[in-house]
Amino acid sequence: MDTRDLKKRLNALHHRHPTSLQEDKILFSRDLSPARTARDRVKPPLSPLLLQDAVEGEEIRHASGGAAFVVENHVSQLAEIREPPCGRLERMLADPQSGARQWIDTVSQTCRVAPEDLLFLDLETTGLGSTPLFLIGTMTWVDDGLVVRQFFARDYSEEKIVLSLYGELVEKKQLLVSFNGKTFDVPYVQTRAAAHGVSWRTPKHHLDLLHVSRRIWRRRLPNCKLQTLEQYVCGRNRSGDIPGSEIPRAYHDFVRTKDAWEMVDCLKHNMLDLVTLADLMVRLPPP
Repeated sequence: MDTRDLKKRLNALHHRHPTSLQEDKILFSRDLSPARTARDRVKPPLSPLLLQDAVEGEEIRHASGGAAFVVENHVSQLAEIREPPCGRLERMLADPQSGARQWIDTVSQTCRVAPEDLLFLDLETTGLGSTPLFLIGTMTWVDDGLVVRQFFARDYSEEKIVLSLYGELVEKKQLLVSFNGKTFDVPYVQTRAAAHGVSWRTPKHHLDLLHVSRRIWRRRLPNCKLQTLEQYVCGRNRSGDIPGSEIPRAYHDFVRTKDAWEMVDCLKHNMLDLVTLADLMVRLPPP
């Protein structure tokens, strides 16, 4: 099936299932074009870009000693996002007939879950095994909207503090929302925490949107990768995004040089992944 035939089929599916495909798109103020290649991403010959000059964040010290860098953004105030999913998410969680509400009920055994009980999770790591992670991206409901809070290790020694700060947040939540978190994110973060002697209570309930997406869209889309879903279900592509395969190398370069030019892209990549999770969630049809 070529691209034109696939798009025609998706349009037909949209008319039959308007809640599942491209309803009220989130649009980013960027051209719709493929992610950059390594050749496109050559750093201009400028002096090193310091993290504190490139990103609005703050150093947070932990009671156990040490510190990490924390970046916080309200989704409704992000310039890149024209139509944040905050309002729709709140309405759907309150509607027992909505797809989002029914999928949550399925994984939580109908336990009442409020917006403030949710924790969206996405990791950035230095590899696929038990190598250090350097960024734990979270998104939670605060007051009347979604807030992205990213715990960033400025070097390998800060990984323990990143894990400790995340542990304090995750213990307060009832439902984890991830994309392939059951297989990758949760085991990975638990392995790294055990290596540092850090422990916490994991939320009892977990909505893994990869598994849900495969059940809904597996036969309709080329694959169920997050950015494929972002394109076909959410109706947007990313332009200028750092490829995920480059992120470990980019972090090692940052630790070595302290030049944060690529860390800006890594933080944005992580933030967009988190927003996409919420966007997918509000587009889920009922089970």
